[in-house]
Amino acid sequence: MKFKSAKNGYDPEEVDKYVKRIREVYDETLVAQRDRIFELKDALMRAEAALKAYENQKARIGSAIESALSKADEIERLTRRKIAKELSALRNFHKQWVEHFAKILRKYPLDDELKKTDEADKAIAGLLAEADSTPPASLKAPDFDPVGMIEDHLAAESAADEEPFDYDAAVHPDENLEQILKDLGVLFDDNN
Repeated sequence: MKFKSAKNGYDPEEVDKYVKRIREVYDETLVAQRDRIFELKDALMRAEAALKAYENQKARIGSAIESALSKADEIERLTRRKIAKELSALRNFHKQWVEHFAKILRKYPLDDELKKTDEADKAIAGLLAEADSTPPASLKAPDFDPVGMIEDHLAAESAADEEPFDYDAAVHPDENLEQILKDLGVLFDDNN
């Protein structure tokens, strides 16, 4: 801006107007900058609060993952124990069955029905042998399920039957196997 010349220098009215306008612009700029500073401080506080929330959430998620991994390890251990227990019970049942089947064969000649029973016995023995020969590391494989394999095999064997096979009742019978066979008239005392 150019000022008009007056006595003893520039025109004081123009200078005062100019200074007043500069001061107004300065005050407006100062207010705008102060407002911007407050906005930035608020944004910073919100960002810090969000960051803290994310860090807390990250810690909770990390803790949850550690807990889930720990629980998965525990489930795997319990599953291995359950598999071992079920296989042991199945081995005991199979051993009893083999003993009783031998008695049945001594008493009765081998006919078609007993041949089917003998085939089922061999299939169970094969499954148990397969479970015994499976290295422990392969138990981690998701497709290795010895109990499921036995259930699938027995389900396929009994698919033609009208009654579904009850695995739990077979492995954990309420009655003694010898008593069941006697009640069916298949097994008699050694005296008879």
